[in-house]
Amino acid sequence: MTLSDEKYPAKLVSLRPSDFEYGRTPVPIPAPARWEYETREQIVRHFQSLIYQLKIITQTYLPTAKAKLTSRRSYAYPIVLKMNKLAKSHRPDQILKELSSEVIAVHALGKIIVAITEDYLKQFIIMIDELIKIVPKKREDWIVWGKSKSGAPVQSVEKEKNREYDLIHELTCIDVIQAYSANEVLEAMGAEDYKACEKDGEFKVRFFSYDDQMDREVLFNFTSYFHHRGLENQKINRLKYSHNLSTYTIPYVNQEIIQQMASFPGVESISSFTRFRVTNANLMQDTQVLDVVQPEQGKTYPKVALVDSGIGSSNAHLAPWIESEEVYVPFNRQDNYHGEFVGGLLIYAHLANPFLKDVVDTGVKVLDVIVLPNKKYESIREDDLIDALEDALRTYSKEFRVWNLSLGSSRLCSGMISEFTASIDELQDRFKVSFVIAAGNYMEMRNVWPIKDPFLNEMDRISLPADSIRAITVGAVAYNNDSTNLVSKGEAVPYSRRGPGVGLSIKPDVVHYSGNPDNFPIHSIDTFGHIVSDYGTSFSVPLVSAVLAECYEQFPGTLTKTMAKALLLHGSKHPATKKYITTLNDHYLYGFGLPRRINDVLYGNEHEITLIFEGKLNPTQNRNWIRISDFPFPESLHDGGKIRGEILATVVYEPHLNPQRGSEYCRANLDFRLRTSRAKGGYDTITKGSSAGEGSDSAMWEKDQMTRELKWSAAKQFVFKAPRGREGSSDIRLELYPTWRNLSEKKEIPFAIVITIRDPKKEAPVYNDVSKALLMSFQSNDVKLRYEPTRISSRGRS
Repeated sequence: MTLSDEKYPAKLVSLRPSDFEYGRTPVPIPAPARWEYETREQIVRHFQSLIYQLKIITQTYLPTAKAKLTSRRSYAYPIVLKMNKLAKSHRPDQILKELSSEVIAVHALGKIIVAITEDYLKQFIIMIDELIKIVPKKREDWIVWGKSKSGAPVQSVEKEKNREYDLIHELTCIDVIQAYSANEVLEAMGAEDYKACEKDGEFKVRFFSYDDQMDREVLFNFTSYFHHRGLENQKINRLKYSHNLSTYTIPYVNQEIIQQMASFPGVESISSFTRFRVTNANLMQDTQVLDVVQPEQGKTYPKVALVDSGIGSSNAHLAPWIESEEVYVPFNRQDNYHGEFVGGLLIYAHLANPFLKDVVDTGVKVLDVIVLPNKKYESIREDDLIDALEDALRTYSKEFRVWNLSLGSSRLCSGMISEFTASIDELQDRFKVSFVIAAGNYMEMRNVWPIKDPFLNEMDRISLPADSIRAITVGAVAYNNDSTNLVSKGEAVPYSRRGPGVGLSIKPDVVHYSGNPDNFPIHSIDTFGHIVSDYGTSFSVPLVSAVLAECYEQFPGTLTKTMAKALLLHGSKHPATKKYITTLNDHYLYGFGLPRRINDVLYGNEHEITLIFEGKLNPTQNRNWIRISDFPFPESLHDGGKIRGEILATVVYEPHLNPQRGSEYCRANLDFRLRTSRAKGGYDTITKGSSAGEGSDSAMWEKDQMTRELKWSAAKQFVFKAPRGREGSSDIRLELYPTWRNLSEKKEIPFAIVITIRDPKKEAPVYNDVSKALLMSFQSNDVKLRYEPTRISSRGRS
């Protein structure tokens, strides 16, 4: 690690009160929504199909469902609406309002579940029937033209037709209406899950969340019905860590009862408790032994909480680096191999793997949290893991901000948010820590490379808890290869699970090196300091944890987890091409890339500068959005009506989360723009988001914004690249504004922005230009590392 560019540190720029806007966000007023069908004949045919589907529900589903209820009249039944459009402007808001209904859950993209009573289901049919009588020959028959305040022509709907126009629009966006089925309830249940339920003697039942009164009514009807079938009601308990989810532990009776419960109206899902275990190949042990490296007295080091199988008391190589220990597994049920391998990579990675780059080589202090038992005997259940994490966090969260979770499960990320994922997101927010989590190992291993369509097969998609929005999920890439390998150096190894995450979000967040089976494993140490070899995403995680911990340790002043993540992602590049990642396929394999160490992110040179902004949007304080009208763009990159150079902007924010909303878990989106003034007036956006690339299929499902601009993704990057210049001026604006899933959910949004401006030709004095501009109009501080770390070294012996 060198600090050769420390005289060109990044600048932490304070946002001024005038940068916050209290008015409406700068989005154009939309034209009347288009109907999904063009002619009256097409619309009527579609409406008749919807009526037919509703009659199947009322005539077939309702009689069976009602027979299970004690209280029936006002009971709201879960009904699935499958939408052919994703944007919130296509949601059936007017329909639900007229049916006194509401959305009670969202699962996969385009699949919403609403609660409708029997009377309103019948009213739904009448509504559609009445609309059929008045559908115009074509949509345009109800459109009129007018003028905006500026005199521009605008479209609007005939005033007396507004209600009917909206209802027709919303109905044409609905593909399918059906009752929520038992198959959907049991989606997470396979043969092994039934066995796990029987072994545990209990399982989880999640109910749809209505309002308090309806929730009580659903639970009362459920317990009354199954009490007569052998269910002991006194053993039913609310899952204590489900918080925003209505999940209960139910005592096991038999498999038949589980299947009967799946047909009970109001049950959303049934699942076994997820279990977490370590996975490793334990390939080989070398005769080489590394010397013990001791931390220096009085010196501070990065800190990582290692949540794993533990480090043995006789491990002389790691013992000096352990600051504290929390034991949740009895000694006689421990197997420390995995924990020591991961711990060895935190401290000895550069010594055991001298070919590795971008790894922390200065030592890491460890909190040893022993939660994973010997896999030969058992695994840890999700509720026990949550209890252990919460207990350890209460004591150590202020001192240890990075928590390494090199563990995984067999449960794949889906359209539903699990209780465990929701809980660890809550823990990270409550204790202000960052979890670094393995993407998971695909045990069958991919046999095709490259992957051309990320949506074709989901069997190698990330597994729980890698779908955590607040966490940093880590995939694995190869550090070397030969003719026997499917992938080359720097490419995603065949076992590293891939994205997308929840709602097409980018997962993994980053990658680091691990073994490329079978000839190129990653190396660490065992209890006695012998070099041992293995592979798995578990072993790429500690390399990232150490880099992130170094950010917390070296950053001057207080570092929030939002900013820590932004710095980590900003310094990441594709491990093979060494370029910033800009395509969908690559994002779902590599995230934002392989992270660099903090000095490489914060220190530049005379031809580049990095600016850091941090703040909170808060509608209750009239801080609705941001506009920096005098963004400090270097004059030396502006010449003759053109601007040139490169800009990379990384935006990380923490939206409000709602686990009931599945693929719409993130309830807000932040959009970022850099805009330059035009000679003819107005402003052009010069930054571009990620491209869908080969992902195709973007027109269908409206994935264009969700993939191209990473809409609703809590981390995103934007790029300006014009080495030869493009039309523009040094009059550049930075804009940051939110979009809300639901206006009633407007909440504070913490955000961090890291922007690097550079001259790729290495000619312009970018650093000096921007520094002068900052002095004139902004309050800023140099971001200099707290101290210069010293590389630790050791001699190996045989």
